[in-house]
Amino acid sequence: MSFCLALVSGKGGTGKSSISCGLAVAFAKRKLKVLLVDLDIGLPSLDIFFGVEKDVVFDLSDALTSRDFESAFYYPENYENICIVPAPPKNKEIDKNLFTDFIETSKNLFDVVIIDMSAGLDFSLTEDIKNLKYICVSNPDPVSIRDASVVSDKFDDKKEKPLLIINKFDIALMKNGTYKNFDSLVDISKIQLLGVVPISNELMLFPITKKIGRFGDTYNALKRITGRLCGERILLPNPKNI
Repeated sequence: MSFCLALVSGKGGTGKSSISCGLAVAFAKRKLKVLLVDLDIGLPSLDIFFGVEKDVVFDLSDALTSRDFESAFYYPENYENICIVPAPPKNKEIDKNLFTDFIETSKNLFDVVIIDMSAGLDFSLTEDIKNLKYICVSNPDPVSIRDASVVSDKFDDKKEKPLLIINKFDIALMKNGTYKNFDSLVDISKIQLLGVVPISNELMLFPITKKIGRFGDTYNALKRITGRLCGERILLPNPKNI
């Protein structure tokens, strides 16, 4: 059975798109077929991350309008288990019902569907998707963590709250006492912690290199996160092993 994730953030710059791509790579290395949908309307980026920007003819808006959903499927050369759906390069209205149908249909074609949403608090396009799990991507700084708590508040009337990924975490700041522990960050965010991704050049340079090494701290963190999402019992991070 496939599952669907929507990555959100209260503010821009948290690395939400990078984490979306990193999770897609980690899932793909588990031999799972992944559909990565760019919902950042007017500001597409995932096609560049995976190097398919020159191949793009039809985007998400075109696929929904024509009802030919697979017309906007693009497969990166380096990742046979990943498929990209680019966002429209200009602001276009996306029909909520058509988008829901698109995602529900895609669930039958892929093991994992990842929706990279635009920053902000508008989740209306995805609210009718069944069994959708939201993941809030935040940085550890106080402003970003506070914004994550605002995202959490948006789900107060929902059955299930989002999960939290803390991105760009510098372990040196915990060792020198700047951050006391993960618990303090989680308490402020009011969101259950899913995982922590260390600050590194790998995700930052992914749009250029198209690679994430299989043995580095970044991939290990992403591997643990995808393992938890797949139901594996993996301990949550501590300062020695994030």
